[in-house]
Amino acid sequence: MSKNKKVFYSVVIFILFVLFCLTSYLLIYFFSNRDISITKEYVNVIDSDSINYTVKLKDNDYISDSSKVSAYATDMLDYVNIFYKFNSKFSDKVNGNVTAKVTGTLIGTSKVDDSVVLYNEYKTSEEALTINGEIINYNNEYKLNVRDLKKIYDSFVDVNKVDLNGYIKFDVTFNYDMYNELINDSIKNTVTLSVNIPLVNETKIECSKTYERNKNIYAKMTDEQKPLYLVICLELFGVLVLFVIIFILLINQINTSFSRYEKMLDKLFRLNRKRIVKMKALPDLSNRNVVLLKSFDEFDKVSKYKNINYVEIIPNKLSVFFMTDNDITYVYNFDSKKVGK
Repeated sequence: MSKNKKVFYSVVIFILFVLFCLTSYLLIYFFSNRDISITKEYVNVIDSDSINYTVKLKDNDYISDSSKVSAYATDMLDYVNIFYKFNSKFSDKVNGNVTAKVTGTLIGTSKVDDSVVLYNEYKTSEEALTINGEIINYNNEYKLNVRDLKKIYDSFVDVNKVDLNGYIKFDVTFNYDMYNELINDSIKNTVTLSVNIPLVNETKIECSKTYERNKNIYAKMTDEQKPLYLVICLELFGVLVLFVIIFILLINQINTSFSRYEKMLDKLFRLNRKRIVKMKALPDLSNRNVVLLKSFDEFDKVSKYKNINYVEIIPNKLSVFFMTDNDITYVYNFDSKKVGK
């Protein structure tokens, strides 16, 4: 294969690789957005929520500031103030309802089989707000009377003579369903925040972490657009298949384009690169004893320990090699016709 052809094939393969990567990206993009409007209309939504608490202890001689400790003797707990909030910001006007449902339960499970033995729902309420704008801003608090709930739990255990894993659970679930004209669709979300107080000798109050979520809600694709997306994805897939076929053909072409002559010549140069010298013209051998080598094997044996000169008579077709040993010059005509294709 000529040098120009090698360069050409290399450039074509590189261009095909770039086009293959670009087409693959477009296929993934269109396929992943097959249910999203081509117009790319969307509403950006940032949701954030948090739940925190402060502890009020019974009068005692040990702890004066409850905020400086992370675990508490359960019998010393008086009440826990729970603060919860939910905020959402929309990039476009929405209207709808948001509800905050509060559920508080006193739960005791068997230490034997984890079955629920005690279930006392001490708090249940639901508050609804109507939103017509771009912001949801809800916050509230609840005073959880741990002292009284602990008395109920202890009384249940004493009366029923059971061994339980007990805890006080407080949940608040925020739910909104907002309609937006830009995308002509509803935007929905549900978040539950919790506070758990294990009823053990020394309790560590657990609560949900603060979260912030940022997402784009896209317009749904219309029924008229869906066939177009399908056609685009099929066309891109077909192009990828075509690229793969062309890749295979080009690589096969490159491999087959190297004749046996070129492969053997290339191997010869690689093995003897320190001993081989290219000449511009045939030397005068009239006063030399010339020995013509008949085969490549003979040439290979003679050339192992000698310097090699050569002249390429016909590019990629015929080369003549010369090796001098005292007054003898060994000559081998390396002809593509002899080595085959």
